[in-house]
Amino acid sequence: MASGSDVPADLEAIRNRFAGEWKLMNSEGLDEYLKFIGLNFLFRKVAGNASCTVIISVEENKVRLITKGPKTQDHAFNLNTEVDDSDPVGNEMTAVVTFEDGKLVTNSKPRNKSNAKVTKVTREVIAGVKGKPDEMIMTVEAGTLVMKRFFVKQN
Repeated sequence: MASGSDVPADLEAIRNRFAGEWKLMNSEGLDEYLKFIGLNFLFRKVAGNASCTVIISVEENKVRLITKGPKTQDHAFNLNTEVDDSDPVGNEMTAVVTFEDGKLVTNSKPRNKSNAKVTKVTREVIAGVKGKPDEMIMTVEAGTLVMKRFFVKQN
């Protein structure tokens, strides 16, 4: 978290850059990541073949992320504030979401001695060129693994 963070300005920038519906187009390293966090073979195959949509909004001074896929998740959080959360397999985590250099960054760590892994998720938007839609790249770093998911903004 940058010192002197201006949360109202950050929320407005998030609304302008990230708000909307994003459709998953491609993933890199997904199976390795899911294996690393403890998901079994069958669930990894289902997750790898599933479609996924992420809806991002700013509501009542909170950022809201709704992920629709094999497992629908709905998270609303205040920037720069520690919250209790869980990883995709249900392990308890503590997370802090910040807005840094135009990117949404989530840093998570295990809570209550769970089997969760220390994880950093960075979401960044790349503006579309020549009539193409904006793209969002979600980079997940856990241990030495790096997984990337590529989304296209839906209109």
